[in-house]
Amino acid sequence: MSLKALHQVIIFAAMTISIIFAVWCFFSSDAVGMVYSILGVACIFAAIGLVGYEIHFLKRTRRLIIR
Repeated sequence: MSLKALHQVIIFAAMTISIIFAVWCFFSSDAVGMVYSILGVACIFAAIGLVGYEIHFLKRTRRLIIR
């Protein structure tokens, strides 16, 4: 597996974990609902930031040959 592919897999895994945690925060039935809501929104923003980073990374490494 190339370094570029490994980087893409790790970024995708981080996005997936962030979204799963956000969903868990929104549907958690605990007494501290406001804190979980804030954490859920922060995780959504983190996932959006990771999507932007992935797009930026793919544009920068389009012509690179990394093995």
